[in-house]
Amino acid sequence: MTHPILDDDDKDPPLDPAQLRLQAKFRKLLAVGYATLALGIVAVFAAVLYRSTYKTAAPPSTAFERPLDAALPLPEGARVTGTALDGDRLAVTLETPAGAAILVVDLATLKPIRRLDLPRPR
Repeated sequence: MTHPILDDDDKDPPLDPAQLRLQAKFRKLLAVGYATLALGIVAVFAAVLYRSTYKTAAPPSTAFERPLDAALPLPEGARVTGTALDGDRLAVTLETPAGAAILVVDLATLKPIRRLDLPRPR
């Protein structure tokens, strides 16, 4: 029971030439599949290694040499309801008597770049 009986007398008959050709074709197909898989794995590792070692261009710095002390002139009766910073641009959301407004300011010059007025519905 613990030792299986190995019967080596039952040998498979030899394959005919058509079966041998089919076997060779499957071996070639399997080799091409493995080569494609290996190439794909190498490409993924190369892409990960490339992305982790080479740095892309840094975004523009918004650091100032000295602390910034400036006043942004607001329209009469306006109050700030929100701000958002993106690189060297500052978006200020205002609530005015006429409605809402979004003011985009360049941080380097502190000059307004764009203003979007959103009037109240009538």
